[in-house]
Amino acid sequence: MAIDFEANFFTLLELLEAGNRLEVESASKSLTLPAGHVVYEQGDPANSVYIVASGRVEAFTHSSDGRQTRTLGIMGKGDFFGDLAVLTGQPRLAGVRTCEATKLMQFEKLPFVKMLEKVPKVGAFFARNLAKRLHQTSTEAHISVFEIDLAGNLEHFDLLVIFYTILSSGRSGELELHNADNEVIGSFFFHEGQMAHARTLHLAGLEAIWQAVVQPATAGTFMFHIKDEPATPYPDDQKVDLDSTELLAQGVARQDAFLALPEELRRMDLRINRRFVELTWTDEPTQALAERIWELIAKRPQPLDSLWRRLTCSAVTFLQTVNLMVSMGQIEILAKEPVEEKPA
Repeated sequence: MAIDFEANFFTLLELLEAGNRLEVESASKSLTLPAGHVVYEQGDPANSVYIVASGRVEAFTHSSDGRQTRTLGIMGKGDFFGDLAVLTGQPRLAGVRTCEATKLMQFEKLPFVKMLEKVPKVGAFFARNLAKRLHQTSTEAHISVFEIDLAGNLEHFDLLVIFYTILSSGRSGELELHNADNEVIGSFFFHEGQMAHARTLHLAGLEAIWQAVVQPATAGTFMFHIKDEPATPYPDDQKVDLDSTELLAQGVARQDAFLALPEELRRMDLRINRRFVELTWTDEPTQALAERIWELIAKRPQPLDSLWRRLTCSAVTFLQTVNLMVSMGQIEILAKEPVEEKPA
């Protein structure tokens, strides 16, 4: 029988094989909470995912001065929450409290991740619902939060969280990223809850997205304006053909891959140089990029940063290939070129 991925969690649970169902249940804890109990507050560290087994819970946010509270939505049996913050490692964007006596299934982060690996159907369920959950379980009050444009400081938000919020809203509009000098460094157009076009710095399409999610937080700002058409048309090479679920999942994977790279590479202030005259390469997925890098360092060592800016891939794609070229003994890492001191 096919799994209905649009159904709630307990529908999925009933359709699992006995062994997989036991795996899920053994990874969770049961919580019985009275009405008015705060499950977690806005800004708390994320360490668990929750499923509503019975009762109802309210998601809410506080204004910056703490004087006002806004209800984002009400969730009932089979709805889940806390997943986004756990998957991205970011603090809670909203608080959650019980509306009445409520029972929850609690999955702490490590058992949750292991359970997703052991039971692929549950992993698929969470992945498919990741970008749709807010829309599916919303009340009119929940939807109203998306009726206004969004803006904020890039230092305080993970870009994937911003993407998730817009994708979940189902709205059309344009997200712009500005640096501290108010220059546009990235723009993304969304059409009815799907990202349609992207550009970041000198990059376009998917690689522009991956660059945006891995580049360090800056002192800039982001602004999302609801509109049916972009302010400036995007060329065809900036088109994005990836559904929201896959985009978020791959975005998280790119962030993890970037952080797993050696810090000396991530700084991109060193140089690379050929060790041989000819490239010997057996990794087909990175063949074209490796050959292009090899061509660009033919005459002399090149700084990583300036080399990357001559390519059409994100820093994570570029550095993963560089790291592989180093491990395969094709290139070497050199210290950055010393700056010559001018005579007094």
